[in-house]
Amino acid sequence: MSTRPLTRIVRLTAQVLSLFVASTSAAVAFTATLTAGVHLRAGPAIAYPSVTILPSGSVVQVFGCEQAYNWCDVQVGAERGWVDAAFLQAPSASGPVVVADSAAVLGVPTVTFVFNSYWNNYYVARPWYARRAYYYNYWNRYPHGYPPPIYRPRPPPPVFRPPPVRPPPRPPVSVRPPGGGRPPGTGRPPGGKPPGGGKPPPGNERPPPTTRPAPTAGQ
Repeated sequence: MSTRPLTRIVRLTAQVLSLFVASTSAAVAFTATLTAGVHLRAGPAIAYPSVTILPSGSVVQVFGCEQAYNWCDVQVGAERGWVDAAFLQAPSASGPVVVADSAAVLGVPTVTFVFNSYWNNYYVARPWYARRAYYYNYWNRYPHGYPPPIYRPRPPPPVFRPPPVRPPPRPPVSVRPPGGGRPPGTGRPPGGKPPGGGKPPPGNERPPPTTRPAPTAGQ
């Protein structure tokens, strides 16, 4: 039995499914406006190449957003890619809202980015398609678009240390003048004796006692 009919049936089934998915996506798609100029990426992360740059105010057709509602699958004309949902503004009953904050209220469907089928459908003719192996490995490592956050422990808070208490300064030591603070010229010389060895000054000496002759017998 030839396998050609079976292969043809498989191809037809795949085409029918792709048309069904495309029609379903078109039925639930809605329009949104860009609030700033952004890159249309080839995947839901800034690590993927830029398809084109969309100016602020561009109206895009949104087919759905990833589960976390961070990136949305959009199309502008013939360009298809992913845009950050924080820059998409859609109309609602209460007024324009940001898709990233109001996706549940808007009823935005969740879609899954499948690398092989997405790139094969829209980017075969792109110059960076030759590096698809590199981006395929990135998609395998980080299927949600971004690497997990790196845990960095916070440093402990600084310990408050009061400034050191210094003792009060000592009063200056008073220098006493020589002689115990007496006026100059009134102090005693070394040894504690007055000048002259304690003798009265000249002119005040007492006269030496007079000597009388011894009395003789018979007087």
